[in-house]
Amino acid sequence: MVAMSLLAGLAVLGFGTSEAVLQHRLRRKGIRVGGLVVRHNLRGAGKEGGPPSRFAVIEFVDAHGSRHTFQAGASGVRGLPVGGGVPVRYLPHDVPKSARIDLTRRRIWDIGGLLAIGTLFTAIGIWMLATGR
Repeated sequence: MVAMSLLAGLAVLGFGTSEAVLQHRLRRKGIRVGGLVVRHNLRGAGKEGGPPSRFAVIEFVDAHGSRHTFQAGASGVRGLPVGGGVPVRYLPHDVPKSARIDLTRRRIWDIGGLLAIGTLFTAIGIWMLATGR
């Protein structure tokens, strides 16, 4: 249990750090374009058998006129209705893999959520090691 908590925590911290680096690169070197929410994908059942999580699928046209589609990394679609516009930022050499919704609240959740969860699991693992549980 200790090893799983530490491993999971460090892995999620790694994903959060990677996302923070990508978001920083997008802010510095990314190209901002308008995107369109084309649908919402459903994934799995929610907590305690609740409704499934919804992920916005965004379509955008890059600077060269090529059309790309990507799925938002975080669930939740409040404020992102199908047919609604959304700002997108991408790196020209890594389209569409680097594409992200360019909204401050999304950036905060994408990075902060991962770092908070990773820190929690890592702290639990360290606590379990320190207390011998």
